[in-house]
Amino acid sequence: MNNILKSWSVRTFILMLVFSLLCITNIIPLNKDKTWGFGNGLDYGIDFAGGTQLQLKLETEVSPEIMSIEKTIIESRLNSMGLKDIPVRPWGNQYLLVQMAQATPEETANIESIIKQQARFETRIDGELAIHGNEINVDLGPQGAQIYPQGGAYHWSVSVDHSKEGACRFGEVGNGKRGRPVDIFIDRPVNTTVVFSKGDYQLLANLTDVGDSDSFYFGDTAIDVMEKRALVPTVSAASTTKALDDILILKSKGYEKVILAADEAKINDELRNMLEEKGLQTSRIPQLNMSYEGWVQKLIGLRNSPRLSFDTEGKCVYSAQITGGAPSLQEAQIEVQSNQVLLTSGNLPVALTLESKSTTPPTLGKKFLIYSLYTGLFAVFAVATVVFIRYRRIEIVLPVMITMIGDILIILGFAAFINWELDLPALAGIIAAVGTGVDHQIVITDESLKRSTQKKIVSLSERVRKAFFIIMTAAATMTATMLPLLTIGAGMLKGFAFTTLMGVFIGVLISRPAYARIVEAILRKTE
Repeated sequence: MNNILKSWSVRTFILMLVFSLLCITNIIPLNKDKTWGFGNGLDYGIDFAGGTQLQLKLETEVSPEIMSIEKTIIESRLNSMGLKDIPVRPWGNQYLLVQMAQATPEETANIESIIKQQARFETRIDGELAIHGNEINVDLGPQGAQIYPQGGAYHWSVSVDHSKEGACRFGEVGNGKRGRPVDIFIDRPVNTTVVFSKGDYQLLANLTDVGDSDSFYFGDTAIDVMEKRALVPTVSAASTTKALDDILILKSKGYEKVILAADEAKINDELRNMLEEKGLQTSRIPQLNMSYEGWVQKLIGLRNSPRLSFDTEGKCVYSAQITGGAPSLQEAQIEVQSNQVLLTSGNLPVALTLESKSTTPPTLGKKFLIYSLYTGLFAVFAVATVVFIRYRRIEIVLPVMITMIGDILIILGFAAFINWELDLPALAGIIAAVGTGVDHQIVITDESLKRSTQKKIVSLSERVRKAFFIIMTAAATMTATMLPLLTIGAGMLKGFAFTTLMGVFIGVLISRPAYARIVEAILRKTE
């Protein structure tokens, strides 16, 4: 026993095992929001902790460079919201996966809204461009955002600074426009026509004022706001044939997208099918429970319309405020935060849509974790039984079991140390790595037990070295197999590949040398 403990490989294995146990039990405080306890240092993915996975689809297939930009912008938005633990993973050349563990429905809805927006910022005065996104700098300091109560609700503002080019263009566009609205858009629809039902179109064509001091109309009708200030043409679907003709005329002018501002009861799918047959992209944004004002704002991406309180006289304007109102303090804080996030994270190169959403309840996730633990324990005992049947020697079975369990604990400890989230594919990778490890241990054992049948006596050390040549070859093959999944695979495949490779490296560098030294010491007594 003393000879075994003198081996550097065995000492390294023991030290790594102790360190891993400290990480897994959170004695080394990796998760400061948890107390000590087995597994409290581990981070669990949505499979075990519960949560939501969003699958986002880009409008077109993109290059790896563009995909990297999309991923970086989405991560930047989430990081700005204090959500640094949400992974964003590319999947192929047209999809992104966003996983949110233990997110409330309200948090999920807010995150969906943030990540789906392209964040193309524009300021327009009577339809003329005054400022666009890359000409502003958001003040993120304490004075950059303000919220205060106003008439039973809350008023909020976000301060921005303009670049020289933007400041001077704003001054030129605002010349003589004192009192007119400064329309602030995020993701104003471009090359897009909005189609209303006959009744809604007539109502919006006459809707000019709702008696609200924060109204965006400023004497214009809702249709005027859309067509003259947002530069989004509108069409009435009083007649399917007439609406189709009007839309096709606009298509010839470059308007390739159509928003049907109604549900199927007001504008049926007949018109939509006809439009898509003509090569137009269609979508629906019905009113649902929104007010007419909120509906129009959503359709054209209008955030707010503060009044230009002075005549710029053609002079450069280097600072401004984005303002708005909210019914509660919490909603006002969300508005401030989302505006700051969108304006600082940049525009998405390619627009994206929410393709699918899957949710795992926390209770179901805990069951998955328990079942996975039972499966792992069964696998350990099954391996022990097979090894005992193979060798019939308990002194060989015990080192195999010790190093196998040690492999699992060291992998989990390393995952805890680097905050790698464990999900079902990751655990599958651990099982695969441990299975490979047992194969390697059997190779070492078989080679060590061989007796030379040739005249030349082969020492036990030589036999172990021969076994390691086989092991290193197998490990290199496994690495070559897993690397493509790690570099270009989807998120679920990356979890499997990462833990498999981690298990292979830990085994080759730490546990296999320790096991070989233990077996060598045991067998020397019998030779």
